[in-house]
Amino acid sequence: MSDTARPLAPTLSAWRVRSLLTLLRGALQNGEELGGWLTRHPVLHSVLDEAAALGLSDLTLDDALGRLEQALVFGPDFAQDDPDADSDAEADSTGRRLQRLAQALGLGPDDLGMWVALALPEDDPRLARFIDELHGDGGLLTRATMVRCWAPLTVARALQRLQAAHLVQPPGPGAGQAPALRANPALWELACGLPPAHSSWLHRPWRSLPALDELILPDTWRARLVATQPSHPPWSAAGNDGPHSERRACWVLRGLPGSGRRTLAAALARSQGLGLIEAVDAAHLPALGAAAALLGAVPLVSFDPTPGERLNWQPPAGCPGLIVARLPQHGGLAVNDRPVHTLELDAPDLDERRHHWRLALSQGTPSATPIEPTDELLDLRLPRGTLHRLARSLHRQPEGQQASPVDLHTLVLRQLDEAGRFALDGIAQRMPALHDDETLALPGHAQEEFDTLVARCRHRDRLADALPSAFGHSDGVKALFKGPSGTGKTLAARHLAHALNRPLYRVDLAATVSKYIGETERNLERVFEAAESLDVVLLLDEGDALMAGRTQVGSATDRYANLETNYLLQRLERYRGVLVVTTNAADRIDAAFTRRMDATLDFPLPDALTRLALWQAHLGAHQQVSDAALERVALRCHLSGGQIRNAALHAALLAIERARAIGPGELQQALEREYRKAGQQCPSLEPQD
Repeated sequence: MSDTARPLAPTLSAWRVRSLLTLLRGALQNGEELGGWLTRHPVLHSVLDEAAALGLSDLTLDDALGRLEQALVFGPDFAQDDPDADSDAEADSTGRRLQRLAQALGLGPDDLGMWVALALPEDDPRLARFIDELHGDGGLLTRATMVRCWAPLTVARALQRLQAAHLVQPPGPGAGQAPALRANPALWELACGLPPAHSSWLHRPWRSLPALDELILPDTWRARLVATQPSHPPWSAAGNDGPHSERRACWVLRGLPGSGRRTLAAALARSQGLGLIEAVDAAHLPALGAAAALLGAVPLVSFDPTPGERLNWQPPAGCPGLIVARLPQHGGLAVNDRPVHTLELDAPDLDERRHHWRLALSQGTPSATPIEPTDELLDLRLPRGTLHRLARSLHRQPEGQQASPVDLHTLVLRQLDEAGRFALDGIAQRMPALHDDETLALPGHAQEEFDTLVARCRHRDRLADALPSAFGHSDGVKALFKGPSGTGKTLAARHLAHALNRPLYRVDLAATVSKYIGETERNLERVFEAAESLDVVLLLDEGDALMAGRTQVGSATDRYANLETNYLLQRLERYRGVLVVTTNAADRIDAAFTRRMDATLDFPLPDALTRLALWQAHLGAHQQVSDAALERVALRCHLSGGQIRNAALHAALLAIERARAIGPGELQQALEREYRKAGQQCPSLEPQD
């Protein structure tokens, strides 16, 4: 090759040729002629053709390898992204990807050359016989193959680096002492410029990510995010000088599902000129650093610790200066090699929700005039991501069927209902919607307390803003409904949800409580997080089963039962939704839970007037029982609301069987049946002189 020939570029083809020629040099080291190898393995002719295409045909084997080695030594700034490139493909050539990988992992040309060599059999199966003759195994390279072609110490160091970064696939079960070596196929595809397999990585190029200044964020958040950005190029040597360098950072973003953690991580990545990559399968997490280097992306890692658990995480080799971790509101995370900055993505306040709704409703609409959200939409205390996701679903309405601002609320509630059924499936049941004829009959003072509770829930935002910050007011509302069975506690919870125009979900204790340590807390946390993120009303029926008083520790069972109680106490402190707890054994509930309740409503057995109202409501307008007889029933039969409902249901069944309206006979039989169920004698309903 003459000095005037074009210079070699560090393309994938140049790397392939270098690795192939290195293998060929190893084959010839015992003095065997090249012709013999070419005769036995015709595929080697294509190798020489590739070398000739690179302008190496006039050189000896050693000179060609020397020329390639000079071409494949990257300059110090080679890996930095080119802002003037016309496309992501141009800005991210194979050479640029391999250079980032080399800088991130401290790899030299020999290290990368060995990795390329390990991938050769996958790219060209015709090389299998040639590799087997070089002490390969099943067409794949072994350590013996590599030692024949590179210095033993060089091979040992290279394999140590490649395996630490998971660039080499670990041997499968049953592998011998000298297993065949294979390049990690998912990472090799990234090096070749192929798009990431959806089963391996979730990748978004930097051009598709939102800019940080485009996001609607509190000013204090934005200032913190900008102030802590790494100041050096993400994979430069200057950006990795020490385990706690200020040039390295891990942002831990905490929040509810749909709180916008992934969107904020994407904006942080774009601010560094990088894309965003996330491991879809936990099995690919150890290779996430190498994948991030190849793609020029910030790694995003999601953790789901048990409440009270603190995880220790060592970021994979190859991670850039900035990494982002997603965490729920509970649990902790310690990152071993860099300082951690934590940001709690709390639910947006009323003013911020207004800005989000304006932006979300106006996107995708031809009108330049922003759509003003209704008060009903603003009252929905939704996280940022959930809010925008719902708005996008509204934009997908059929052409000509765009909803008016008033109808938007109905559509949003429908979408929330579907999301709630999915998020709470298996751990909470959707309670049926309230019918118009399902009246709630409460004594005067109890009705006043119930109306006050409804107002407290409706004005959570305004109440929090009206109080001074020193007040420490929580915008969640927790209510305890206590009273005997059948006094309307569950019905009152349904009325509360109806008044707030929210769905009601009842926690399934059988599916939530587990005998395994930590699983009860994890299941409850899933319920609470879903309820908060969707702004639904949560019902904890028979709550004394979970809120019983703590006991003296006499066994491991007592200790873990107390831990569950302590978790629930702390979780109620920070719960920001509407929670209703019902019990007919209030004396069993720990006093600490009672103190944390914002409202406590007593549901006594109904008095005579309330019983009369219940009878009239349950029997309906077409019954044929006289007012006097119904008054006697209300006065003499001291039944609960649930018992009255059951008796009315049985009376209606008898009337249907007899093809007539409910009369005194059906009512009498229904009452006698209800008393028999209770083991009591039905009082006489005959008029008295």
